Amino acid sequence: MNIGTKPQNGDERPSRQKSDFLNLFWTLAENDRNVRMQAVMQLLDHLKNSAKQESEVQYALKRLVRGLASSRDAARQGFSTALSGLLAMFPKQIALQRTHELLRDAMEVHSSMKPMEQREHMFGRLFGLLALYRSGRLQMDVPLLVTIIKELLEMATFKRWFRETCYEAALTLLADVPTDQFVTELAALIQTCLQIQPLKSKEEESSGAWNADQVLLAVGVQRYMHVTKLDLDENKMQQLPANFAAIGALKRRHVHTLIRPMRGSSGSYPRVHSAWYGLFGHVLNSIEESTAIDLEFFEEMWTVLVENSLFGGNNAENSAPTSHERQGLALKLFELVAPKLPESTLYSILTPRLVRCLYHNSVAKRNYLHEAAHHCLKSFATTAPRMFHHFLREQFTSPLSVLVTSVAADSDDDEDQQPIKEQKRQNGGFETFIELEEKKEREEILARRTDRARVWAVESMVAALIDLMSSKVIADDASKNLQKKILRFLVFHAFFSVSKEAASKKKSKKAKRNDESEVDELAHEAAAVTPPVSDNVANYTKTRLFSLLSFGLAGAEGDRASVSVLSQIFALAQELHLNSSAVVLRIPLNKESSGQFDALVSHVDTLQSKEVQDTTMTTHRSLSETFLLLFMSSGLELLDAEQREDAMVVAADLEKCYTQLVGKKLLTGSTKKEANEAEQESVLVLTDLLLSLLSQDSSAMREIVTQVFRSLLPLLNRECLTTMINVLLSTREGNVEHEDEGDEFAPITEAEDVEQEQDVSLSSDALSDAVRKDEKLLALHGEDLALAAFVGQVKIRSQRKKDLKRARLQTMHFQLRVVDLLQVFASQRPEQSKSAIEKHDALVLSLVAPLFCVLTQVETADSKQLVLRDRIQAVLLHKVLRVKDKLPCSESAQMEALNALRQLVELFRTTPMDKDHSGKVASAAVVYLVRVVCTGKAEIEVLPIVHTAVFDAFTKKRSRFPRASFQDLLTKAPIVGARLLLEPLVAVAAATNNKENADVSVARTAVDEFSQFEVFRLLTLLLRGASKLPVSADMLNLINGVSDTLKSALVRRLAPDSVHHLKAKRLKIVLLFALQIVKFWRTLEDQRAHETDVRDVVAAVQAVNFKSPVIKNLIKHVSESADVPLVVRNGFETDKKEDEENELTRKAKPSKKKRKRSITLE
Repeated sequence: MNIGTKPQNGDERPSRQKSDFLNLFWTLAENDRNVRMQAVMQLLDHLKNSAKQESEVQYALKRLVRGLASSRDAARQGFSTALSGLLAMFPKQIALQRTHELLRDAMEVHSSMKPMEQREHMFGRLFGLLALYRSGRLQMDVPLLVTIIKELLEMATFKRWFRETCYEAALTLLADVPTDQFVTELAALIQTCLQIQPLKSKEEESSGAWNADQVLLAVGVQRYMHVTKLDLDENKMQQLPANFAAIGALKRRHVHTLIRPMRGSSGSYPRVHSAWYGLFGHVLNSIEESTAIDLEFFEEMWTVLVENSLFGGNNAENSAPTSHERQGLALKLFELVAPKLPESTLYSILTPRLVRCLYHNSVAKRNYLHEAAHHCLKSFATTAPRMFHHFLREQFTSPLSVLVTSVAADSDDDEDQQPIKEQKRQNGGFETFIELEEKKEREEILARRTDRARVWAVESMVAALIDLMSSKVIADDASKNLQKKILRFLVFHAFFSVSKEAASKKKSKKAKRNDESEVDELAHEAAAVTPPVSDNVANYTKTRLFSLLSFGLAGAEGDRASVSVLSQIFALAQELHLNSSAVVLRIPLNKESSGQFDALVSHVDTLQSKEVQDTTMTTHRSLSETFLLLFMSSGLELLDAEQREDAMVVAADLEKCYTQLVGKKLLTGSTKKEANEAEQESVLVLTDLLLSLLSQDSSAMREIVTQVFRSLLPLLNRECLTTMINVLLSTREGNVEHEDEGDEFAPITEAEDVEQEQDVSLSSDALSDAVRKDEKLLALHGEDLALAAFVGQVKIRSQRKKDLKRARLQTMHFQLRVVDLLQVFASQRPEQSKSAIEKHDALVLSLVAPLFCVLTQVETADSKQLVLRDRIQAVLLHKVLRVKDKLPCSESAQMEALNALRQLVELFRTTPMDKDHSGKVASAAVVYLVRVVCTGKAEIEVLPIVHTAVFDAFTKKRSRFPRASFQDLLTKAPIVGARLLLEPLVAVAAATNNKENADVSVARTAVDEFSQFEVFRLLTLLLRGASKLPVSADMLNLINGVSDTLKSALVRRLAPDSVHHLKAKRLKIVLLFALQIVKFWRTLEDQRAHETDVRDVVAAVQAVNFKSPVIKNLIKHVSESADVPLVVRNGFETDKKEDEENELTRKAKPSKKKRKRSITLE
């Protein structure tokens, strides 16, 4: 085949196959495991079906062996996998012995190599040997298997960091070695690997000075001897080397000899050294299923190697100071052994040291082991959920002393100092004063640490509960019971306390656990809580409980209200409330609130039974289902003393709305109007209720409100939207900083002064006995109280400032949530009748002007409200102004759009706007509203609005109207824009300041030169858009009516006096307009009607004398478009001659070259 000729199809196909085959070797190094595996399968399939199988298999073998030394991406993993598959698929073509020799020659390490090259070759050799084993053929060749194990043990001497991997690989291959070969060929070499130099300082067993890698090898060999029952064969045991170190490497009462090497393995954290897998695997993984795990041996190993070594022991011999790495290793070991242990053993290894490590590292994210502790708790909760819950409840009931006390507090005073201190306390004076202060401080610290420990227990319990409920696995009965038990625990400590009867009644020791209910058991457990649960812990528990109310409700596939987490929590709260003999509310309900709660329970029962009967599946929740959510959430708020007063009002209004909207309605014709008015009023009241619930700092309540709001969308009216907009149209915060300064230094109120005096009086009463006998101390105490009062006033003023900032932030968050609701309303598409769609479109359009007003207010407000500005801008651009959707064409929508347009135009004329934010929205809003209005007969009413806008934008000084809206209108709706903008733009273009021509137009002239030429640019854009579309008769008449005015304005602008002082870029705008109007006249059917206009325009254009080549080219285009010959004037001839002379001069003039400077040496 000659070069350059196209190959035939028969030659082209093998070439492409060969190229694909070679590319597979590059794909083997991809980081994605699935891609690598697919490349391996394609490679083997190609070799299996290849016509040149023998040669290509040998090529692939050499290529794969050499590629094992590559460090590119995941090359070793891919090439090793492909090599094992190749050896398994082609046993006849590839011999293991030859492959081993090829691997050894290719990965040979020389002393002349660089350290990096030696490292790559050693790793390639290791991966190649493992590929031989994974092929499944090495088990049949025992001599080669033994040879490879010896080679691995020899490779372990390369570097210390390479030793663990080689030993682990050797132990993997050792499992297939017969005992005879092990005794005769491998035992001596293993004994050599386990030999160490004896310690001179201390006489202890040899294994005490092993490293972790040797422990791995020794325990692995011991496991091999135990599995193959070699340790029971006395004849073979005698053939082993004398004092074989692997015998008894791990046995009872000798675990302490492994402390030092295993403690040193923490240097590999966050990876767990393989020796730990061998140690615990030898104990926890029994050979036979019938053999039980030696739990006592495991507890001994855990205590010695983990508890006393990694966490720090009690004696100096077998312990060392702990570190982050050792504690993190202990946490990972707990994760590894937890799934294998029964609950009793798992509970026994939850020692105070482990619990303290989990607690201190999981409470704060800044801690080094926070992620490790968090993952350990999560693993614990997954593997043993019932035990995890029991453990946390114990820590909540009575936290461990290591969690709430420090080391200094644990150390008691010496017995010799006790009588002396007692004598000083009796004498009184300063010593007593100091002692009381220290005692008070210790009690406060103890209370804070206890609360912190209980908060940690609640937080861990809630996190585990969320993971349990989020699991995609279908929950069994045990999981459901555990979930219910956790929720009952949270509900009890959030709202309830133990009754006096249950607290005074002691639990009988002989009483069986089954005889009492879950509530009684919880009450007995709560009665034993020491110290009692504080209000801070109860409030935190309540907060976390309320955060679970909306769990599972979001989305189209959310849970039904009757089976939701909220329903479970409400049922448990109702159950505890009814059992008044064991538990009572922290602050009981009065008669009125109790009756309200009973009414809510009655409504909940009715709606739940109705929901059970209703089996229809809908994409949205029904109104009755949303009322069920509101009733249950309001009932829980009634149980909370802090929210009870507001919940009473909400519950009462909610019941009225329920009666009107869901209950029985008046259906008679005489009262239909009254029923409709009552329904509208109920919807408005319900909207106010939703906004009040939305103002709470609760994400769960926010989700519930969103679900209710979606169901309420078909019933919303203009008054409801006005109520929501009023939240955004709050008072502007322009003088916030001045208000803060005034409030900061305002006088202290009477309530704040009384609170401060109470604190001072309590402190004086506690110390009166101590300072009564010492006048100097009494005077000093008085000064201290005066200084404390001054500091207290400063704190009060500082707290005021913080409260104001927090209130502004909460207000902004509340407004953001309201904007989210408006977004839901605007983006919701009604699936009902045509009247519902028209109503929804009209209501959406009614939001344009109020939201834009809010946007202009937020834009000039505090810089911290930029989030609110961006959110409102996004809602307006993408949800309210639905440019991509079909335009609403109903009469109500057109009237709403017209009213909104009037409001916006008036707002644009008086409000400054930012170009990137409100100006961008303003342009889009004007275009969208004009398009909506012009879909019907209301276009006539838009004309005066648009005329006013054009005159204001171009003739008023410092006008704020966005001119970009005119260009957008002409671009997106050229026909509508032409009909609306032609007359006002022509009027502004033709306006003049001469008194003689004052009657030409009612409009004033443009405010400046830039505005004048901007009008011509818009007229050019108007004519260009109109010429691309079919022109109607009305549009043609409109253009013909203003043709004379346009010609006069254009000719006047092209007069020599006007052109003389113009810049080229502005003259270019006028000439482009002239070119466009000439083209437009020439495209009309009746061209003769505008022949005179065309000649006048061309004559005015040709009269322009300008040196710019661009201007000359435009003049030429205008003449060509009008089919009028270009008249060459003196100016053109002179310019042409000058251009030719300049060109000749430029060519004849020699180019200047840079002269090199040189220094002459004389």
